[in-house]
Amino acid sequence: MHEALESRTFLPEELNQNVDPEFSQKLQRLADAAMAERSETARLVLGKEAVELSAEAVDILRHAVEAMCQGMAVSVVPQHTMLSTQQAANLLGVSRPTLIRILDDGEIPFFLKRRHRQLCLTDVLEYQKRQRRVADEALSDIIADAQAFSDYDLDPEEYLKAAKEVRRGGQASGEKA
Repeated sequence: MHEALESRTFLPEELNQNVDPEFSQKLQRLADAAMAERSETARLVLGKEAVELSAEAVDILRHAVEAMCQGMAVSVVPQHTMLSTQQAANLLGVSRPTLIRILDDGEIPFFLKRRHRQLCLTDVLEYQKRQRRVADEALSDIIADAQAFSDYDLDPEEYLKAAKEVRRGGQASGEKA
């Protein structure tokens, strides 16, 4: 019988500090080679046992080790490929009612299993990518507008002075009555 997989978070301190300092770089080279489908295969060796790792497994290890080397914690959260609305909402970081609105708007496909909505993990992740792309484009537009109006050329101290004046009920410096 298989043991139930649980979520687990690994803290950077748990990464053995005696690890070869070039370990992350070696993993990067392995991941690059594996993703380029070169003939070299990565293997995990434990004593006399060895197992070949897929390109994806090497990439997962590389990301985890790189994040931990940068002082970040890494969480492993097993997910079924079919999600309930609550699981999908948790994954997206939104409330369940918000997710239901998104589903009703047709932004994420779903299936009905009796009266319950079921979502494919891949559809939820695709929606998340689309949302990030939209947010990145909006931020880029804001930055471009600010640069076009030379807002980045102004001294931040001037902004602070003007904000303090406005909060006090006065006029910002440079304004006329």
